This record gives sequence, C-alpha cells and structure tokens, in this order.
Amino acid sequence: TTPATTIISDPRRQAALLYWQGFSVRQIAETLNLKGPTVQSWKLRDKWDGIAPISRVEQSMEARLIQLIMKDVKEGKDFKEIDLLGRQIERLARVNRYSATGNEADLNPNVANRNKGERKPAERNVFSEAAVEKLQSIFTETTFEYQMGWYRAGLQHRIRNILKSRQIGATFFFAREALLDALTTGRNQIFLSASKAQAHVFRNYIIDFARLVEVDLKGDPMVLPNGARLMFLGTNVRTAQSYTGNLYLDEYFWIPKFQELRKVASGMSLHKRWRTTSFSTPSSLAHSAYPFWSGELFNKGRRSKADHVQLDLSHSHLSKGVLCGDGQWRQIVTVEDALTG
Repeated sequence: TTPATTIISDPRRQAALLYWQGFSVRQIAETLNLKGPTVQSWKLRDKWDGIAPISRVEQSMEARLIQLIMKDVKEGKDFKEIDLLGRQIERLARVNRYSATGNEADLNPNVANRNKGERKPAERNVFSEAAVEKLQSIFTETTFEYQMGWYRAGLQHRIRNILKSRQIGATFFFAREALLDALTTGRNQIFLSASKAQAHVFRNYIIDFARLVEVDLKGDPMVLPNGARLMFLGTNVRTAQSYTGNLYLDEYFWIPKFQELRKVASGMSLHKRWRTTSFSTPSSLAHSAYPFWSGELFNKGRRSKADHVQLDLSHSHLSKGVLCGDGQWRQIVTVEDALTG
C-alpha cells in the first residue's frame, strides 16, 4: 500500500494547500518541519494570496482526488468521495467556461435545451378568478343608475333597443358589460358599428377595462381562455355571417342601408341564448332604421292586422324602459334622464 503521505511529496505544494485551508505560515512550518522564512518565501514568490478562490478549490480537490485514486485498497466511502470530487471538478470547469464566454449554457447545460423541440405558447388574455371579481366590483361601483337599468334589462330580455342622447357613456358601459359577460359565461360578443373605427372604440374601452386588473388583452378578435371571442366589425359583415354571439349594434340610426345590415346581423344572435342590444342617437324619420325602432318592420312581416303592434314611442312612456309587444325592450334616455340617474 502506498502511504498517503507520499502521494503529494512536494512540500511546497503541501504548504500552499495548508495555507488555503487557513493555516498560518508559522503553523505550516511546524507541521511540515520547515523553516518559517522558507514558507514565507514560497508564499510571496507563488503569490498564494493572489490565487482566485475557485483556483484554490480546484487545486485542493485535484490533490485529494489524486490521493484517493492512488490508494491500492479502496473502501466504499473512497469511491463515493471520488465520484463526488469528479462531479465537483466538472461543475467548476463549467464555471470557468462561463467566466470566459458569458454564455449561460456553459454554466447550465439545461439552458441549451430550452429552445429545443416545440414549446407550448403562453396562454393569452388570462384573467384570474380574483381579477374577474375585481372587475365586477369596479363595474358595479362606477355604473350610473340609468346604466344599471340597461344591465338589469339585459338579464331579463333578449332584445334591448335604446334611443339615447350623445355622450352619456353607452359605448363605455356596454363594452364593460360585454367583457364581463364573456368572462363569466363564455359567450361570444360581436360589435357592429357604423364604421370599423367606431367598432374599435369598443375594443379600446375593453382593453382599458382589462388593464385595471393588469391584463393586457391582445388580438382582433380577442380570444379568451374559456373560448369566448370578442369581434369588432364595421358594416361590412358578410364575411362574418358564421359568427354567433351577443350582438351590440352601435349608432344604428347612422348606418347606411341599415335594413341590409340587419338581415345579415340578425342571424348572429338568433338563438335564445344570445342577446341583441341596439342603441343609437336619433336620426331622421326617413332613415331605414326607423321602421325597426317604431315596430313598423315587425308589422310588415305579419299579414294579419290582429298580430300588429301599436307602440307608444313617447319619451314619457319609454323613459323607464318598457317591454313592447314585438318582444323588444325599448327605452329613450335624454341628457336630463342621465343627470338624474
């Protein structure tokens, strides 16, 4: 058997290893039976204090590994230590490569595999349960009473038809209502406006609402994790006839050829689970949307006069909202109504 004391026979190297273990020059000289000035000279010439900590560890591990390998008879604990030291030397080699290149893959081999193979894209437009609850609270706290009347009507009736004054927050309100409905029911929301730009006013309000809970909505259409789609369309909707969902028809009294658009759009919310909301500032009686508002369009499709409806379209009758004979819930909201509500 080779004595362990003969494995590292160079006293100069032994002295350095002891120094890095924290022994003083005097202690090293006594341990190795050397003269103090000799050890001090080695310390200065070999610049022991200037050796980087990682290099000190490497040299110490190398010496210990050689010592174990040279043992003729090894025990189980020797093999375990040899394996441990080998892995630590490999790790230090990676640290040295990283120090030279700055490449994280040299430090951690797993980094190089991160971009290999197909990666599942991060899910977009995700709202936590807490975020949805916070949006519901904000919605309730910031909604005026006349707008809550619209909300309650939407829970009870499939068709809402609102004639309103300008600048009373209808688009703002219905954008928020639609997002919450999409989040809580998974229903699609379709926004039709007199122009694509007007439809995107809905989109911008919805984006701003989501940002209140630090969600950055993306996409056009926007697609939520529960499958709900929010689609923002102008008046050219023939390519979107296959879409179904809750329909919001904005400023419909200002849409050219309204009847043509209505025929295309009516199928979008035909099923009883969908809701249609039409709202607009008034235009002229000659506009093609007026028969839709007045009930004339409903009567036109019925041969028997017994099935016709006669609607009271006065503000005094409709100011609180009324379910009319043609199945539409109608309301007229003036600026004064909004101020008192």
